[in-house]
Amino acid sequence: PVFSRKPLFGYKAFVYATMAIGGLGFSVWAHHMFTTGAVLKPWFGFMTFMIGVPTGVKMFNWLGTMWKGSITFEAPMLFALGFLSMFLIGGINGMFSAAVPVDFALHDTYFVVAHIHYVLFGGSVFAVFGGLYYWFPKIWGRRMNERLGQWHFWLMFIGFNLAFFPMHLLGLDGMPRRIATYPDGQGWQTLNFISTIGAFLIATSMIPFLINFVMTMMKPKDQPNDPWNAYTLEWWTTSPPPEHNFDDTPEIHSERPLFDLRHGQSAGH
Repeated sequence: PVFSRKPLFGYKAFVYATMAIGGLGFSVWAHHMFTTGAVLKPWFGFMTFMIGVPTGVKMFNWLGTMWKGSITFEAPMLFALGFLSMFLIGGINGMFSAAVPVDFALHDTYFVVAHIHYVLFGGSVFAVFGGLYYWFPKIWGRRMNERLGQWHFWLMFIGFNLAFFPMHLLGLDGMPRRIATYPDGQGWQTLNFISTIGAFLIATSMIPFLINFVMTMMKPKDQPNDPWNAYTLEWWTTSPPPEHNFDDTPEIHSERPLFDLRHGQSAGH
């Protein structure tokens, strides 16, 4: 919302979808056990399909927030977009696990390794770095260098896809997971080599980040309360904030209280 200059699209639907994912998440884990024959396949297959519904709602919330927004592409927004795109791929290829015959073919192959990394690395690491670049000024009163942040993102984004996308193809070609080596003649060498290059590129992406972190921590604490022109209450305090946070209890009239305060209006007026 901050870098799209718009409120979050479908706020209530977003909250309900988050709650639904939390509940449905208790009922999808057994798609990892279809091949054991010890679980009720139709039930867990159906629940795996169902969790895609609230996840899709949240994806449309995010896309709707950006639609026709005044988007700017600072490092936090780049990592947020990286999260959205990689998590979307991870969610889509995860839906294959809901179809029992397909799951039997893909189980314990590198396709599953690709899927889980697009969900966990793409859905967590990109989001964590986005949050770090975003809240760094508030936590330490210093803003990280934008150019180094951009280098960090693009190296990680390219390296991530080089590392994990070929694993889809390796899994479809029958390469099992949890192996240290494999015999010649399987036709897996090229894709594994590309994946290795991507892994080293991910490691390389940490260099501009670490340089950025050290350089930024050596700078004076010169950031204003709200360098991003943001919407939420933490940006109403100093950077870094005092221990008590607020001198007065802030009034909240919407999900964008700072926007209301900044423009002298409240929701519904």
